[in-house]
Amino acid sequence: MATVSDAPGDAGLARRPTLRIVARNTAFMLGGQILIKVCGFIFSIYVVRQLGAADFGRYSAAMAYGYLFATFADLGLSTLSIREMARKPEQISWMVPDIIAIRSVLSLAVIAVTTLSAWILGKTPDMVLAIFIASSSLILYAFQGPFESLMIARERLDLSSAFNVLNQVVTIVLGAIVLLTVGGYINLLITSQLGNLAMALAFAYVAIFIMRFSMSRPDPRRWWGLLRASAPFGVMGIIGEFTRNFFVVFMSFALTYAAVSSYTVPYNLILMLLLMAQSLALSMYPSMVIEYDSGRGSIQDTVQRALRYLLLLSLPLAIGGMLLAERIILLMYGQELADAVPVMRILVWTLPFMFLAELLGRVISTIHREKQDAMLVTFNGVLSVVLTVICVPLFGAIGAAIVMVINQFINVAGSIIIIGPKLLFERNLAPLARIVMTSVVMGIIVWFAQNSSLLFMLDEKLALLALIALGAAVYAIAAIALRTVSPDEARFLYGMVRRKLRPARTAVQQ
Repeated sequence: MATVSDAPGDAGLARRPTLRIVARNTAFMLGGQILIKVCGFIFSIYVVRQLGAADFGRYSAAMAYGYLFATFADLGLSTLSIREMARKPEQISWMVPDIIAIRSVLSLAVIAVTTLSAWILGKTPDMVLAIFIASSSLILYAFQGPFESLMIARERLDLSSAFNVLNQVVTIVLGAIVLLTVGGYINLLITSQLGNLAMALAFAYVAIFIMRFSMSRPDPRRWWGLLRASAPFGVMGIIGEFTRNFFVVFMSFALTYAAVSSYTVPYNLILMLLLMAQSLALSMYPSMVIEYDSGRGSIQDTVQRALRYLLLLSLPLAIGGMLLAERIILLMYGQELADAVPVMRILVWTLPFMFLAELLGRVISTIHREKQDAMLVTFNGVLSVVLTVICVPLFGAIGAAIVMVINQFINVAGSIIIIGPKLLFERNLAPLARIVMTSVVMGIIVWFAQNSSLLFMLDEKLALLALIALGAAVYAIAAIALRTVSPDEARFLYGMVRRKLRPARTAVQQ
């Protein structure tokens, strides 16, 4: 009977240097999605304005409730499959169909339980329907997820990026049509499922008919071995996903739907920015697994470089978001979402921790310390739920934002302990300190500038753009003056940007 192998993978085909693969994959993931993310960002503003604070709160609450138990439909199989298919490509032919079968069974059960629980807890009929529609995406992910894991494991993140773009294109186009015609948050939820369907079909078609990966028949005798191997990842996923969505679900019971919007609007802005960290960390993951398991070199340099890049991007975004929160929220969403301003000023500080967590979580998986991570995530999740129940009734959406910052801080601090400070910080403290100094300099200049009398002479849009441009210019100058970015790193980043701007290749490589 086939089982998940624990032995290090064979070197197999000759690999390109790690940095070049990471640069290519990061460039494709960013380059393929930047334009569509801009369109998605504009569309999200349009959605909030069209639905209003209350209906957008219902839309967000339905999505959060639908995903509250989503990881019970995966149980860590996605993370396990990426690692194992990267190590042992010959396992692809049986892992993909087996995982599809397992996840299909689990998804149907989770959809039923989620919908039934919403009805039992007294949600209105329209919200029960909305939750059912939102949770129905799980059956689509049951097919799409294993094929996406396959492509990530084979370092074809350009294809993964392209199909996620397809999903967003379909969702935005159909969503805009719905909002212009029939309207309603339930109809908008339906269009998002059509986008997921298009993505699932694209993944399956390319994997089977173009890349021609052979697939065996599912064999239930292998399922218990897969579930047992994925258990630590499953615990982390269940607790992590439950915690992320619990904030919104609990607020939908304890507060108004307008209050839910005041939390979800800035949180969604942060998630859009998280794309950069996800692109870099995910593109590194297969290369780190291969490098670590083969014993052909240390991953320390790669991890430390990525750590600096993530802090280099996230810290100025957090400082700038805090300082410009009022201008950003009121300009984009209007006075109706004014309550989101203080929430954003707090919630934006999750950004550096979330950026770093994208990397640290994959490093933990690479070095096979997922059991310790599962204990950390469990402790952090339980603590966050308790704090949410206490703080949300007392402080509203601001309380949820405070708890989320605490949650992300504990996640990063615990991950550093699990990995070991030496791997992350040996000879890396001085460069990280320069990034902090550079960000502080930028923040001071922007803080003084936003109170300048010259800004009051400008239109609100121009004033915001001027402050963002000033912050970017000051940050770049300070980075050069303080040697925050070395010449080698500057050349590497410049090369990555150039690759990002090239048209995406269409040829599918084996």
